[in-house]
Amino acid sequence: MRRKVTTRNVSVNIAKVVTIACLLVLPVFYPITTRAAVYLGMHLSYCVWYLLKQGILEEPVFREQDSILDVLMVITSVGVFYVLPGWLAFTNSQPVSNLVLALSVVLFFFGSVVNSSADVQKSTALKLQQGLITGGFWRLSRNINYFGDLIRYSAFALLAGSLWAWSVVLFVLVVDLDRMRKKSTSLSRYPDYQAYRTNVPALLPYGFMRRAKQDEEQNS
Repeated sequence: MRRKVTTRNVSVNIAKVVTIACLLVLPVFYPITTRAAVYLGMHLSYCVWYLLKQGILEEPVFREQDSILDVLMVITSVGVFYVLPGWLAFTNSQPVSNLVLALSVVLFFFGSVVNSSADVQKSTALKLQQGLITGGFWRLSRNINYFGDLIRYSAFALLAGSLWAWSVVLFVLVVDLDRMRKKSTSLSRYPDYQAYRTNVPALLPYGFMRRAKQDEEQNS
């Protein structure tokens, strides 16, 4: 049995610092093009905000216990592998189009807003009263924060301009699907979870369209 030495939250925080360090090293070896500069600004600001948000909310994101091997695996994946789109952006010699720049910024903005807003709502609601959160952002999908995270990493992949960058998005999706499964099992202890699960989609936020249609039918 592997001895647990820290929490997954600490492991991920260390990994984010490693990501920041790796991104800052890239300009030493590669020229800073428009693509690279915009990418660097987006990814660095996300990592810094991730760490700041935890300090502001004073709530760990992950509570699992990690062994030394677990810590190294998290650093390798979240810390190093997640830098792949950044490296691809720096090594991409093709000029980036204005359309790609604009779309990447839009995806990054909305992905970050959705992810952070959902996390802040959840943290605030749980401090006021324990229970199932079904309103606000969480009426759009049961894992709206993960949807925002995927949109943000899609912005990184799009800006990198390489199909290989989308492997990170796929990896994030696989990890999030596992978290969603565990979360669903945990929330099943609430009596009203089954109704929430039936009426609100798991990931894609088309729940507001369904709810709007139901409201329209009830009012007609």
